[in-house]
Amino acid sequence: MVAWDKLDEPGFGYDWAIEANEKMKTFILSGDHNALINYRSLGKAFDFSIPTPEHFLPLLYTLGLKEEKEQIVFFNDKPVAGSLSMTSLKIHEG
Repeated sequence: MVAWDKLDEPGFGYDWAIEANEKMKTFILSGDHNALINYRSLGKAFDFSIPTPEHFLPLLYTLGLKEEKEQIVFFNDKPVAGSLSMTSLKIHEG
């Protein structure tokens, strides 16, 4: 679901898209990779947000590279057209 009529409203996101994005960031920061791996069990917000896995799985591969003392910083964290998020992360030395 994309709200093409909201392209001119930066930051507009459907409730379910914002919910899934916030939960993903919480799981990432807490190191709860099992929740991310089992995203299909996390409810409708995740079902809508990740309809197919090919854009999601690279996140898991990237998180597998993180060393224990490294930190994660998010950037480009704004929804577009209701359901599109290009939230990205950077792993760097702490």
